[in-house]
Amino acid sequence: SGYRSRTPLSPPPQYIDERLDLYAKLKAEHEALMVTLPDGKVVDAESWKTTPYQIACGISQGLADNTVIAKVNNSVWDLDRPLDDCSLQLLKFDDEEAQAVYWHSSAHILGEAMERVYGAWSGILWFY
Repeated sequence: SGYRSRTPLSPPPQYIDERLDLYAKLKAEHEALMVTLPDGKVVDAESWKTTPYQIACGISQGLADNTVIAKVNNSVWDLDRPLDDCSLQLLKFDDEEAQAVYWHSSAHILGEAMERVYGAWSGILWFY
């Protein structure tokens, strides 16, 4: 049926060990973080793991459900991107910057739908 079994390289390439060593080093660097909220409250977090969405869930599920985007140290930040020591704002749709992110993302989704339905590259139609 066309299936051929594959045997692993023996010995494995050197870069495999280098990558595994780097991963082990980075994993060992997990450390406790301090995330400061706008009201001054400090929330404990873990490097390479805790995300703005998780912090929002820790405050309330309603906040998490209504948060569009985060601002980390005054820079727009995806909700599922891990944090470092930082100040954190959780922006809901009533914030102008959150609206801009929402509409920009919606434009990408609409463009993808148009490409799939009409089979055309719609990138030249967007002036954003």
